[in-house]
Amino acid sequence: MELQNSDGKKISVNFREFRKSDAEEIINLIREEYAQSYRKRELYNIDKILEKQAAGVFNFFVAELDGGKIIGVLAYKRNLPRETSCEITVGIILKEYRNFHVFRHFVKYVVAQVLKLKDVTAMIGRSVMYHSISQRLMSELGFKPCGFIFSAIIMENFQHSYTKDENIKHPHAVIIKRGAKIDAGKIFLPAEHWKIAESVYKNLGVKVEIDSAENNLVGESKIFLDEDLPQQNCNIFVDYAGADLKEKILEIESQRTEILQTFNIFLNISENSAVTAYKILKSCGYFFAGFQPICLRHEIMILHNPKKILINFDSLQMTDEFLELKNHVKKFYEGR
Repeated sequence: MELQNSDGKKISVNFREFRKSDAEEIINLIREEYAQSYRKRELYNIDKILEKQAAGVFNFFVAELDGGKIIGVLAYKRNLPRETSCEITVGIILKEYRNFHVFRHFVKYVVAQVLKLKDVTAMIGRSVMYHSISQRLMSELGFKPCGFIFSAIIMENFQHSYTKDENIKHPHAVIIKRGAKIDAGKIFLPAEHWKIAESVYKNLGVKVEIDSAENNLVGESKIFLDEDLPQQNCNIFVDYAGADLKEKILEIESQRTEILQTFNIFLNISENSAVTAYKILKSCGYFFAGFQPICLRHEIMILHNPKKILINFDSLQMTDEFLELKNHVKKFYEGR
């Protein structure tokens, strides 16, 4: 593919599947952009890259100039059997080639590869918010704003080539494109989030039925943890909210007391106990941060507990498509 920048300079670039010999070049791209601060630590190791590729966890693709120089990497990630979606991730283009719009064509190529997988319910991107470039490109491909994962990165430990925002811990924007799943079934939400839920699911083109019934929590909670220790961030997946929910969450928090420690909860809202669970989590300091729709066998509400960390919404870079969701989330952050 021939691409031209604003100065009239042309390059010829090819997008292709990963080869074993590309592993070292992928590490070089990561180091060029992030030095040693990239949060996916395993991708600094050739053997780990090859292992993840062979297992189908990461599926890498590269952008290669005609002369053989690798100038970009992009991947999709599958967390089977837990998740039914694919995450578009590890998107890096060498800085000197960014004004050729390589990434726009690269994303289209990788999304086309994912669309060949018939069992994928959705594609998900977790976009940085110190620029809106990836949000705009993914929007062109049908990705829609759904939520925020706050406090994903400690900014003072993170090196990149873009302008940093004013947050101590940087969030990710959750953007999703519908795959095979066109009906989310019934979800359980308090009335205060009905309107934004209807907007999010409508934008995705996914049917959903919303119920606000409050039911007692019974039995034992089923909780899955995904920790990012270097970022002092704990992701808590509440697959089932039982009678011990508050006790379990407070126990998890009590074991993690670093000064920048924060928590995200991914609450199963396909269970009829979700409204009661949400109110309990709200009383524990968590606020509504959006949704992660059609990515698992059940639907998810995202909640965040910032603890001592302040969130500066005004410094976050986002497209106009995010404004309705941002304003709704900000209201609950400020009212927590």
